[in-house]
Amino acid sequence: MTMTGDVLSANNIVRQLAALGRDLDTAVEMIREADTDAVSKRQAADLAESRAFVSAEGSMDMRRHTARIAVERQERDALVAEALVRYLRNRIKSIETRIDLGRSMNAAHRAELAALPGRES
Repeated sequence: MTMTGDVLSANNIVRQLAALGRDLDTAVEMIREADTDAVSKRQAADLAESRAFVSAEGSMDMRRHTARIAVERQERDALVAEALVRYLRNRIKSIETRIDLGRSMNAAHRAELAALPGRES
């Protein structure tokens, strides 16, 4: 929660939670697209490597390394796409943690208000 300089109030907490909810929705949509892209790129890289391996000549090791070299760009694209998925998973976890923190802050704020003199539960 970025409450620096803001007065901690129930309205501010609720606004922050709403913004985090929107951020979470966006991140979930982004990871859906990124995951689909990563799966497609991984499959394309694996298939291209298999084709290059089958068409290569020489010993088993030579064919394997020739195939890896032939698909270097596709392999790198797949690895980058997979890294993006990992980043987005971590981002989602971070947003979820911030939402939990906001809920805790809101509950603490309500408890403080309830404890004020003259307030009945």
